[in-house]
Amino acid sequence: MKTFVILLVLVVVVLAVVGPQTLYTVDEKQMAVVTRFGEPVATNRMPGLKVKMPFVDTVNYFEKRLLLFDAPPDSLLTLDKKRLIIDVYARGRIIDPLLFFERLRTEAQAASRAVDIISSELRSEVAGDIQAEIITTKREAIMGQVKANVFPKLLEFGIELVDLRIKRADFPNEIADSVYARMQAERKRIGDRERAEGAEVDARVRADVDKQATVIRALAQRDADITRGCGEAESVKIFADAFKEDPEFFTFEESLRINRDILTQNTTAIMTVADLGQLFEGIRSGAVLGAEVPDGVALGAGSDLDQFGSRCAEVAATRTLARDLNLDLSLLEVVSAEPVEWQNSSLGCPEEGRTYAPVSVAGYKLVLDQKGDSYEIHTNLHGSEIAICTE
Repeated sequence: MKTFVILLVLVVVVLAVVGPQTLYTVDEKQMAVVTRFGEPVATNRMPGLKVKMPFVDTVNYFEKRLLLFDAPPDSLLTLDKKRLIIDVYARGRIIDPLLFFERLRTEAQAASRAVDIISSELRSEVAGDIQAEIITTKREAIMGQVKANVFPKLLEFGIELVDLRIKRADFPNEIADSVYARMQAERKRIGDRERAEGAEVDARVRADVDKQATVIRALAQRDADITRGCGEAESVKIFADAFKEDPEFFTFEESLRINRDILTQNTTAIMTVADLGQLFEGIRSGAVLGAEVPDGVALGAGSDLDQFGSRCAEVAATRTLARDLNLDLSLLEVVSAEPVEWQNSSLGCPEEGRTYAPVSVAGYKLVLDQKGDSYEIHTNLHGSEIAICTE
């Protein structure tokens, strides 16, 4: 029994001393190359517990995962003799651990050799392109070509190149300020041009609006003058009709108005009653002469008054139709204005069920056009009465 215990203790001691030198493990993220006196004797890609010769074999572990090859920023000369600061990085994995060990030994040595190869190929590729194209349009093409050139060279070391990218491509510090200044000047030029074009459009729009406002005011003033003239003409007609009814009363009323205008202007008159009567009679005689129509002047159709009445009718008809159609006055055009003697106050557009006194009314039949649509409007002589005929 004692002998068994002693043997068991000896076995445990031997395993404790010799075990770590005989057994080793390979992680799922690693590969191992076993060397004996510096020469490789075995390669293990699969994870698990492995056996080696104690005190003779050495295990070298390598990553199964992607390796990062980060090249430092480098100043490269382009085809147009300009410099660019380019910073690149690459990703690769070890696919042949035995070849990797024989050629490079360590991952640090692999990173150094890969960075040298990438920098050399990148320098050669950049030297064949101009600076502006590298920055703007040819970056992907350059990286694709560099990757294609680097790939077979890294395979010689048991490394598969997975990806290659440019982190940044900048101007050197000594010319960056001038480049930024030029960019700012270009943006300012574009901004000034946009502002100038905007100012031109603004001036053109304002000029067009001012023109339209001037035209609208002129048309409004014209129509107002015509309307005012039409009213005065109507007033003259009313006074003329009143004069025909009682000329003596009309001249008396007119002489009183003239006397009232004169005597309210702080005028002092020194005269006898007989002189005042003569003054009053003289004013009355003047009113009679002023109300007379000179020989040779006709107030019938075709006279200046008749033409003025036509214009009054046109303005009144245009305004009424524009208001009914909710249109701008400038969109309506008078096609014709025909003098007509209407049979009654309906102006040729009688309403059903309504009776009209058979009184003849002088006026006009007007035709207005709005983009091909015609409208017929009837008015009296000066446009104070309007009828829009509808079917």
